Amino acid sequence: MAPDFTVVLRGFDREEVDALLAEFAAGALAPEDLTRVHFTVVLRGYDRDQVQQYLTLLAAGPAPQRPDPGPAQRQPVFGKAPFLVKGYDRAQVDALVARVAPVLAGGGGITADEIENAVFGAARSGYDCEQVDRGLDAVVHELRGRA
Repeated sequence: MAPDFTVVLRGFDREEVDALLAEFAAGALAPEDLTRVHFTVVLRGYDRDQVQQYLTLLAAGPAPQRPDPGPAQRQPVFGKAPFLVKGYDRAQVDALVARVAPVLAGGGGITADEIENAVFGAARSGYDCEQVDRGLDAVVHELRGRA
């Protein structure tokens, strides 16, 4: 369930974050509990921004269930950037993709301009930049075609 958070020089204690996510996965915590947690900052911990963004997504709850939109409109799956190359920050990309999925399924959430203007930070073990760019370009093309 937990994403592959980047380990940074000073970040959130990895054991604390993993334990919280395990409790949440087991149903021991409510989504709103995720917004009230505080982690110890340690050497070689999880990237604090990535963890906070992920907890915010979890606290928002699951997206409403809609019928499977078909292969052309499913959320893209991006590979990791090549070894020793920084890719796009996974949490930032995932947050944007979470806003794109409802639009492709016929709802609202984000515009083509917002997608085109999205900027992602660089991170080790991030998503492959070219794959993300191609995937988001395809989404922008699809949205503009609907207009």
